[in-house]
Amino acid sequence: MRAEHGRIEGPYTLNEDIALYGMIAGDATLRRGARFVLHGTITGNLVIERGSRAIIHGTVAGRIYNEGGRVEIFGIVDAVANGSRDAITIIDPAAHVRGRP
Repeated sequence: MRAEHGRIEGPYTLNEDIALYGMIAGDATLRRGARFVLHGTITGNLVIERGSRAIIHGTVAGRIYNEGGRVEIFGIVDAVANGSRDAITIIDPAAHVRGRP
């Protein structure tokens, strides 16, 4: 898994396994089969495609659209929307999610 510490201008597509300690300024899409660990910030929305996995320790200022992947939320998210029966969203009791699924 590659670690990224800088600022990335969005919209941005995550095609590989990445741990982000920096920022994505705008929206991001996690492609099928990719793994993503967020310790930093996404200022827009995050789309999780079917078969991908995200672990959120940081902040997603927008909404997470889970289209069939697996999302574990430990940090701060504005809202979560599950768009598929295959979507798995786990929200830690200590996480801050304004709009829960």
